[in-house]
Amino acid sequence: MNRNILKLLVAILIVGGTIGNANAQKRKTLDTPNTVIYALPQTVLKVDVVAEKTIMKRGPFADYAEKYLGISDVVTSDGVEWKLKSIELNGVGEIDPEQYYKITASVDYEPSLISLTSEGLIRGFNLKNSSFENVEKEIISLSSDEVKMEYGKISIDPIVKYRKDTTYKVVETDTAFVKVPVLAKQALIKTLEEKAEEAAHQIFKLRKRRFKILTSNYEVLPPDGKAYEVLVKELAKLEEDYISMFVGKKVSIQKAYQFSYAPKQGENGGVIFRMSPQMGPVGVNDLGGRPIRVDFKNLNVTNELAILPSAGVNPQTQIAYRIPGMADVSISNGKSVLLKKRMPIAQFGKIAKMPAEVLLNENYSIEFYPDLGSIKEVTK
Repeated sequence: MNRNILKLLVAILIVGGTIGNANAQKRKTLDTPNTVIYALPQTVLKVDVVAEKTIMKRGPFADYAEKYLGISDVVTSDGVEWKLKSIELNGVGEIDPEQYYKITASVDYEPSLISLTSEGLIRGFNLKNSSFENVEKEIISLSSDEVKMEYGKISIDPIVKYRKDTTYKVVETDTAFVKVPVLAKQALIKTLEEKAEEAAHQIFKLRKRRFKILTSNYEVLPPDGKAYEVLVKELAKLEEDYISMFVGKKVSIQKAYQFSYAPKQGENGGVIFRMSPQMGPVGVNDLGGRPIRVDFKNLNVTNELAILPSAGVNPQTQIAYRIPGMADVSISNGKSVLLKKRMPIAQFGKIAKMPAEVLLNENYSIEFYPDLGSIKEVTK
């Protein structure tokens, strides 16, 4: 008898403990229904462009380059040239204004378990950690006014010349007025050709001195290898500065740009930016530039995908997500194809839904690709 009573007491304790644990794990009941609004993404094409700007400056002695140096390949006029150096294409997820959804809280549903991006895109449910990165690109700029050539900055000869002229002045004597010759020194500005001739003379002098140093044709040479290297380098730089007065200068810099394009169902592409000869990459509305197009071919990979019907089901009790499509994307400059890439396009796929009851089990987490709105993984 005592043994049976003992068994009964043990059974009661076990059942009571189980019920207590179950009550402790039960979610807090919401007295007032709550609603969370989220958005599915659309794929926006981000085109990162690196363009090279070449600034050309005509040298002041360009007309005398062939006469004094025998050089015919010179910059004949000031100008700017642009050309594309590289294009990179990526797809990023941005809010699709036509794909907003909301979930209304049920008895055991906690909206805080939903993870969204800062823009409101769905990231997942019951996720523990989140992190975001923001990368900024440096843009380098240079104006044409910063590329200058002035002969006076490098010339070792004076820019004026002196000429002695004989003049006469009247001198009064005791008996008459007499004209007396006087030598006068007059300063004159040198002509452009005279300056060019002097500059050419300095170029050949620099070449001769550098040649004599390289061939050890001086009685006194630099004391060590470092001094030797610096001296030869400075002579070469000075010669280059003089030569630029004849052939001109070309300075190239690179600038980074980014353009966006959101593909739409039923269209094949459009102009993503324009390439202007004077301004480089510009917007689509600047008709002075040549159009750079982006074209895409929808591969219709989700056409045969059957989606379970959800008619008659309260949409606020369902979780919407995307099954993205695929497309062949190309960027072209007229008939020249600059880039080809096959990539997922969220809006070319289909919208699927799952029951919101999946949120009732806190032991499971569902993670989405924020850029595509598709399921990444379901973990326990």
